[in-house]
Order: sequence, then structure tokens, then C-alpha cells
Amino acid sequence: MMLFKYWDRNFLLFLCLVYSSFLTAEQSIGNPLTLTPTQLQHYEQNNFKILGAIQIDSNADPDYRLIELSGIAWDQDQEELIILSDRGFIIHTKPLFNKAELIDVELLSYHKLKDTRDKKLKYSYSDSEGLALINSNNNIKNDTELLISFERKPRVIRYTGKGKFVSNEILPNILKGINNYAAANKALEAITVHKQFNIITGPERPLDKNGNVLSLHNLNDKEWPIEANNDHYGSLVGLTTLPNNKIIALERSFPSVFAGITNVIHLITLEENSLRQEVLLKLKPIDGYFNENFEGITWHEKNRFFMISDDNDNIFQRTILIYFEIPGLKTSGNEQ
Repeated sequence: MMLFKYWDRNFLLFLCLVYSSFLTAEQSIGNPLTLTPTQLQHYEQNNFKILGAIQIDSNADPDYRLIELSGIAWDQDQEELIILSDRGFIIHTKPLFNKAELIDVELLSYHKLKDTRDKKLKYSYSDSEGLALINSNNNIKNDTELLISFERKPRVIRYTGKGKFVSNEILPNILKGINNYAAANKALEAITVHKQFNIITGPERPLDKNGNVLSLHNLNDKEWPIEANNDHYGSLVGLTTLPNNKIIALERSFPSVFAGITNVIHLITLEENSLRQEVLLKLKPIDGYFNENFEGITWHEKNRFFMISDDNDNIFQRTILIYFEIPGLKTSGNEQ
């Protein structure tokens, strides 16, 4: 009888451990998309080699809707892809690869952004759009901090990896007042960290004083004009910095529902008093498959990137995570 009780207790303990492992198991949040060889060849001819595409399921997590994902950044130390929603939350994810091909993405954790009182951000303060990382490639785990830029209430805030408030970054005067922007939801859409000029951010649409010219800004009041591919509808929606200190800028233009969405990737070199840029690739509506509202881009390794689209919480749009390569792009300082 005592032997049975001992076995029974251990069996119950075993069941508890199994149940606990299910609760903490990493969870797939997307479904791979299959492109035909013809589609893959078409994109590769346009300098866009697709290494995997995942459609994120907005209802994959029973507790939180994974919607309006607008920022993305790769944490090298943790080997995690951190994704930002403009609803004021972040998700830590783990991309799964088969050799160089992205085959799935798993949810690791979900965190709401907090204010100075450790409360979740109120609606008017929660329009979080741009994401960059600090300490994400220093060979020290668990010390990564997030830099997040906001619309509606323009600001740049530093957070812990779990979304706890650390500090406000001081903006130059031209970026503080919402009246300087084209509209309340056209403020600080993109952000990155640059070795020479530190934090670089940019409004989605041109500032009122700049006419039709997009711009990059650092927090020491330096400003660089960007020539948009589409003078009238071009919007700056994503930034990421390469190891060689060049910047990748993602431009989106959406003239109308009937015209579709064009996404353009620029390569930008910042200098003290000037900027050089070139167009690396264009994703046009006529290409067919990825006519999506891409808003976030991050460098991963070599000449490979992740890019994500914002579904605008709209049943007619998709959240697509693409892993791709730009053939021939030099990203490290020692490449000739």
C-alpha cells in the first residue's frame, strides 16, 4: 500500500511536469507561404531573393491578438526576433530555419509597454511604431534595451526587454510638437542606432517645413533630407543599420486602393553634412504576391533581412514576415 502511494505521488508529479511543459512550450504563430519557382525567379531578378515567408496568425495566441505589427529588430545575443505592435506591445519570437530558409516562427513571450508608474500605456500614448535595440550584440545575454519611437505623442523612449520604462530620450525641438508633422499619425515612424550619429529617427511623412522631402534626424538636432522614390506618396516606415554603418531605409507609397502599394528599399550613407542614397529594390503591385503594407525591416546577418507587414487590423490585409537576401549587397566594413 505504501508503495502504491509513493508511485501515485510520483505519477501525479510527472503529470504536473508534463502539463507545465505544455504551458511554457514555444508556440508557432504562423503558416509558411509557398511561392512557385516562377514567382521566386521573378523576385530574384529584381534583386529580392526570398528565403522564406510566414503569414502570422493574428489569433494564434488565445490571450492576445497579434495585430498591427509595425516594427522589428534582431537581437543577436538572444537569437530572438523582437516585434513591435503599434497597439503598445512587443512580442519576442524565435525564427526557425532549415539551413538558410525560414520555415516557422514561434512566440516566446508577450509584453505590454509600461509608463513611468509601471502601468500599460493609455491609448493616446500607445501608438508605438519604430523599434531599435541597444546592447543586442555585445555577447551579454539579457541586457538588451529597446528604443521605441511613437506617433500622436512624438517621443523616443528606452525600455527593458520586457517593456518596462527606463528613460525618455530628449528630442530636438522640431520633433517635439505634433503641429510640426503632416498629421498626428505621421510622426516618428522609424528608428535605428548609428555608430557615428547615435540614435537616428524619422517622421513617416515630410515635416511641414520640408514640403515634399522626407528626412532623417538625430537627437543632436542634425537633419538629412531623403529623396523619396514617390514624391507625392512616399512614406518612411522602417530603418535598420548595417555593420558597415550604412542605413537601410524602407519607403512605402500607397496612392490609392486601386493603385496598390509599392515598397522601396534604399541604401543610405550618412556623412556630417550630406547624405548619399541608392535604390536597392522595389516591390511593385504588378509583382503580385507581396502587395502588402510593409512597415518594419531589420538586418539579420550577411546580406539577409527580415521584413514585416502591418495588417491594420483589417480582414482584407495580411501580416507577412519575409526573410530575404539582397544579392551582392556588402554589409560589413571589410568587404571590398
